[in-house]
Amino acid sequence: MPTDISTSTSPGASTGSPTGPPSGPAGNGIPQRTPGPSTKPALIVVGIAAVVVLTGIIGAALTSSGSAQAPAVHQLPTAKGATITATPGRHALAPITTGGQPPDDILDAVALPKGTTVTTGTATNNGIGLYDHSLSFQVPVSGQRVIDFFRAELKALKWQIVSQGTPPHGTPGYRIVGQHPSSDGYEWEIGVTVAPTTFGSGAGQPVDSTPFTVRLFAVTDD
Repeated sequence: MPTDISTSTSPGASTGSPTGPPSGPAGNGIPQRTPGPSTKPALIVVGIAAVVVLTGIIGAALTSSGSAQAPAVHQLPTAKGATITATPGRHALAPITTGGQPPDDILDAVALPKGTTVTTGTATNNGIGLYDHSLSFQVPVSGQRVIDFFRAELKALKWQIVSQGTPPHGTPGYRIVGQHPSSDGYEWEIGVTVAPTTFGSGAGQPVDSTPFTVRLFAVTDD
């Protein structure tokens, strides 16, 4: 009897699903990567963290090197009634600035009349308490203008005027004393003694020249 070859199966032939790799879009037989989350957000987070850490390191370095300290005052407003332009006293007081004393906030609260010059060799350590130094100056204006200047400027720079008038012990001139709290925990005192005006003579000499002395003192419980 003839055999029906349409229903025969060759030996080893498979009747199940194909076992080969799935074809890609182009039918080239290369498997495609399964879609997943992008790594870009994670990289952004890492980048931000690195910037924050670097900023902290730079800030710490600046602080430790002292660069973050408040800058010194280079200009002062002239108070109403001063009649002479105010200039910062920090630089002029250098001969009596030692060991971080007076502190910055006290030095920044001292104004001097424009045109003031230091009298050489007058830096004095009075040797009382924590700090007690004085320095003398001259300025080519009348004594009354110097007095008016310090009256106005000390008040404007938050010094509390505690006394003013004739100096003790018969010293000629006029003295103004003020007090100011400091960041170092002490109350500081400034005494400005304005001596009588002297008059120049001869060509090129100033008509008026007024000597004055600034004394800075740390008030302690001793």
